Parts: sequence; C-alpha cells; structure tokens
Amino acid sequence: MYNNKYILLMGCNDGTRILETFILAAQYENFRVVAEKLFITQPAVTFQIRQLEKELGDKLFVKNGRHVALTELGRLFYPEAKEIIGQFDRSMKTVNRFQQGFHKSIRIAISALLADTILPSILRKYTEQYPEVELSIQVLESEQISHLVKHGNVDIGLSCLPGISNVNSVKFHEEPVSLVCSHDGYDAESGPIIDAQKLLEDNIIFTDNHPAYWDSIKDQLKTSVTYYKLMKVNQSHITKRFVLEGIGVSFLPKSIINREIIEGRLLEVPVPFMELPAASMYMIYKYDHQLENDFVTFISSYHFG
Repeated sequence: MYNNKYILLMGCNDGTRILETFILAAQYENFRVVAEKLFITQPAVTFQIRQLEKELGDKLFVKNGRHVALTELGRLFYPEAKEIIGQFDRSMKTVNRFQQGFHKSIRIAISALLADTILPSILRKYTEQYPEVELSIQVLESEQISHLVKHGNVDIGLSCLPGISNVNSVKFHEEPVSLVCSHDGYDAESGPIIDAQKLLEDNIIFTDNHPAYWDSIKDQLKTSVTYYKLMKVNQSHITKRFVLEGIGVSFLPKSIINREIIEGRLLEVPVPFMELPAASMYMIYKYDHQLENDFVTFISSYHFG
C-alpha cells in the first residue's frame, strides 16, 4: 500500500495536498487548469507532481501537446490516491467528532410518518440524556427499514411495520386511527352531526398513507359503503395537507392529526359501522450491543402522547 509510507514520509498536510493535486491533474490533464483550481502557480503544480514521482520512483504523466496524460503507473496509482484521500477525510471526521464530544454514533432509519410526528421530541430528549452519542438519520419507507438493519446498513430502525426474520423487533407504541375531514366551521354544540357513511360516499378517500392498516380498511369499505372513490397518496403529511384543503378525507393515526384537531382545523368523525385498526410503531435492531440496548430502553420508556 502507498498511503502509510507516502503520508508519513511527506508529512500529513503536504502528503494529502500533493495527492489532491495529482488527482486534479489526472482528471483535467492540464497543469494550468489545476493551478487555477488550487489558486497556486503552474510551477508549483509541476513541483508537487515531481515530488510525488520521486517518491514513487517513476513518471506519473507524459506531455501530450499542451496537456498531460497518465502513464501506466499514473493510471494504477490514481484510484489508490483517491482511496487514500477518502480514508484520510473519513479519519479526520472521526477525530473531529471525538473532539466535539461525540464518542459513539448510531445510524437510524425512520419512516416518514414517524419522522413527521415522534422524531423531534425523541431527538431532543435523547441528545440531552446522551450528549456523547452522534445520531445520523435516514428517512425511508417502512418496507425498506428491516432490510437495511438486517444487512448492517443502519443500527436501529423506527418503523410502522414489524421486522423481518433475523432482526429484533419491539413494538413500542400503538395508537388509534381516525376518519378525519376538514373542519366545517361549526362549533361542537351548534354544528350538524356528520354522517360518516355519507362523508365517505361523497368525498375522495386518500389511501395507502400507512403501510399496515389500509388492507383492513379497504375490505371494510367494500361491505359498508355503497359507493366510494379512492386515491392513493403514500405520504401521510401530504394526505393531511389534502384533507386540510378540503379535497377529500382519510383515515390517519392520532399522532399526526392531534395538533390540527386541537387547533380546530380537522374534525374526527366516528365510524360506528367499521372496526378501525390501530397504528403501531416498532423498533428494529440486529445486535444486542450496549449502545443499541440503551436506545431501545430509552424509546421504550418514552411517553408518546
């Protein structure tokens, strides 16, 4: 390997700077362009390349008119140089995180619905209790999360679906699902009673904004409602926006509509002729390591109102 020998001999800062000059020269095949990109003189670029060639013991470039071209050694060394710089950058980020007080890290994948509801409060409380842990967050569909945990791409998944085989899956919250429509402007005492069946027959029903409960609701609609029109909208926050605009109605988990209900912008409508399912939240993880176990314990003890 070139990297340890080269960076030790040249000095860390000089070594990485010269490698970056070489990488740009290989990409642009023109020392003048490299000098402009780095805000240095063209002789300085030539000098750095000569230093690197001296260290490696052979030519990296040959002249090609006003341009340069990689030699066979240059083509061989180019991906090595990129890997050296990439590893150096990753190492520096690790050191910087440590210097900032982050001694551990957790990679979390979370479904869009949970990111829109529980994530902010979780982040605030968790970072207060575990300031030394750095969190990285990916927002993904629930169907993807278990596979990422299983293959080690993330450490923890927060999903609307239970985990697949070979991962641990813990249900940490369950909440009711409600039929909601935009507010009709009446107060609770003087407003007319909303007929759920007529509401469902007269409005577009936005579906598939949750990965778990819509099959059950659709089956019940077939036997309970004479006529209905469905429109698939796979994001819960978009569904809520459409309902707020009065475009249609939907069945949504309580956590995502709480604020709008309290503010009087949405109405919950009882549906006595249907048995509405619950929406569940799951933690998915593969390893019983201390860091993951602490996170699971924290989430399990957290109150989701």
